[in-house]
Amino acid sequence: MITADIILIILGLLFSIALYIIAGFAVKIITPNWKIVYAVPFLISIIIAAIYGFEVSMLGVYIGTAVFLAGFVKDDLRIRRIACIVGAVCTVISIPVCMLNNDYRTVSYVDDFNAGFKKMKKYYILAEHKGIDWDEVYNNSLPLFEKADETHDEVDNYIAWLYFTKQFRDGHVGYVPHKNYDDIHERALRRIAGNDYGLSMMTCADGRIAAVNVEENSILTDAGIHNGTIITLWNGKSPDEAADDSELFKVMPYSDKDNEAFFRVLHAAGTGGDTVDISYLDDNGQEQNITLSKLGDYYDRYKETYDTVNQGLEAGHMSWTEINEKTACLRIKMMQYDSNASYDQMKISIVSALKEYRERDFTNIVIDLRNNGGGSGEMVQVISEVFSPKGAHFYFTDGLWDGDNNCFATDPETGKYLPGHENYFVGDDLWSDNQVVILVNNDSASAADHLPYVLMGHEKVTVMGFTESNGSAQGVSSVALEVGSLGFSSSLVLDSNGDIAIDAGTDYESGNDIEIRVPFDEEAISALFDRNEDHLMNKAVEYFDSVK
Repeated sequence: MITADIILIILGLLFSIALYIIAGFAVKIITPNWKIVYAVPFLISIIIAAIYGFEVSMLGVYIGTAVFLAGFVKDDLRIRRIACIVGAVCTVISIPVCMLNNDYRTVSYVDDFNAGFKKMKKYYILAEHKGIDWDEVYNNSLPLFEKADETHDEVDNYIAWLYFTKQFRDGHVGYVPHKNYDDIHERALRRIAGNDYGLSMMTCADGRIAAVNVEENSILTDAGIHNGTIITLWNGKSPDEAADDSELFKVMPYSDKDNEAFFRVLHAAGTGGDTVDISYLDDNGQEQNITLSKLGDYYDRYKETYDTVNQGLEAGHMSWTEINEKTACLRIKMMQYDSNASYDQMKISIVSALKEYRERDFTNIVIDLRNNGGGSGEMVQVISEVFSPKGAHFYFTDGLWDGDNNCFATDPETGKYLPGHENYFVGDDLWSDNQVVILVNNDSASAADHLPYVLMGHEKVTVMGFTESNGSAQGVSSVALEVGSLGFSSSLVLDSNGDIAIDAGTDYESGNDIEIRVPFDEEAISALFDRNEDHLMNKAVEYFDSVK
């Protein structure tokens, strides 16, 4: 029971006792004007119901406090005392009713979804760009929220939101519960991840499917399956086809189809029942078969595999690490400098570090944006100034705001958004004669999408990763709902042609390309899963050596 209802019940019982006693005194001592006290409990119940909402399980309390009004209307000892007794009984009855009623104070997840859907349909700026069919999205999602209402399960509700947000293929579309987000998120993914059979899978650069993160000292290793073993069939299907059976794959958001293809079969390794049959190539290239029993749920192995592939340099935010005698790495974990957002101070700090590295004959800088979820556009601009050649450089174009219609203006003929103010920054030319590699991954999003987008046009800047960055760059708004918040793209970031910058359209191709796509191959698998090395950082160093 919520605190407000408990307080109202306690007050109801105390008023029953107090007003019963007052009724006796009123005969001899208390003046008729004191009868107003019999209206106080009802007024309090109205106030609490208005603030916290009417709850049918509390109907006994509401009726009980209303019965007290008889003492306000009728100046009669017997009526007042009967009213106090009836009010107390009604109040007491509400206690077991609230505790036994599964519907007590439950939020309608369907109503919450409808409210969020309505807001998003009105303000989501990428609907036409992505070809969103609102009716289809709604009809696909509604049954899941109806199920959540039936189960009264916050995890079912969260899973429903994951299915809903996945359909937009936009890293800025997401749902966060108001309370216990980390716990609910993990419980949801555990519920739908499937079964763990002792390995994960990843697609190699040559299209073959390799086992990774293989359970050591297990039936798998006894059968000769190790990191890098080629898996040909999973549960009677190709691993790529098996991914379609994964409930986890159906909710994991990917803004770019290449990134989705890269991680696709990782989800497939959780599909199957108590056992799963797989076919694989042994070290002699001969196809073998094995039946694996489930070890538990797949979530932990899935997360461990994803984190291993997506690892970033283990260093503090905005810290410098010397990789070798010629290379230093600036680790940027988020696009926010500090709680005071003092970007002038941040720039001074970066400039000072670069000056020191120049004096020590360093020639290479790695900017590590892996797992950077974004943040401030101002931080993007400041860093871009430091690493850009002298002169003015295009940053982005705002959308033209139509104040009369309270929306971004569009061309009536083409339907395209009309560009507004063009934004530029001036380069400081502090490192443009030396090499810069920007490391990205699928979790480099928003402002961490924008920084490589701005810098990759410079001759000495190279963007590198297993995948492109996330592919989500528009401005974001958030709508507060009953039990969570729904975020989505709501303000425009346009390129120099006035087109949507970075975010994928109907082709599901992000506008943020990558210059060096490091192959996920036998070398990468061995480095990541056998030797626990930072393979992308090693490749960055190799690249620097190749362009001396």
